Amino acid sequence: MKKIYLSIIAVGLLLTSGFTASILWNVSNEGVIINFELPDEGTKGTLSGLKASINFDQKDPSTSKIEASVDVSTLNTGNTKKDDHLKTADFFDAVKYPTIKFTSSSIKATKDGFLAIGNLTMKDSTKTIEVPFTFTEDASGSGILKGNMTVHSGDFGVTKQSKEGKDKIVVTITVPVKK
Repeated sequence: MKKIYLSIIAVGLLLTSGFTASILWNVSNEGVIINFELPDEGTKGTLSGLKASINFDQKDPSTSKIEASVDVSTLNTGNTKKDDHLKTADFFDAVKYPTIKFTSSSIKATKDGFLAIGNLTMKDSTKTIEVPFTFTEDASGSGILKGNMTVHSGDFGVTKQSKEGKDKIVVTITVPVKK
């Protein structure tokens, strides 16, 4: 009987020793910045309404997971007529597809910070993308994630695909977080 208990304890220790818990970070909506730019046409704008679940351990990023979405109806280029048109079925179809979503499948450290690889869903298409980002934490338990990505709207059916890269969108994100 003693051997059975020792075996159970040994198996339990082996199973739990390889697992570390990532830290749940709460998004501080004040200060969230999501900017986008279409370099080919000079359009710049913002998105808001970020909802995110960020479980992140900078010491062991492989245990981390990020799930985030933004509200398409918050798209703002500073031109109401253009914004309204971009939200129609001709482009984002915000009524039918109200959010843009990202779910990481892996996160790893890089020489410049971190790299989140995951699925981006825009309109009715999902594609795997890479999002390089940095994370800085202060002594008070707050931190900032800053990331950027380049996507092509044609890959997601938002616009027509362009071999010349005219459908390129550059997105920069700043997300303040707290433990």
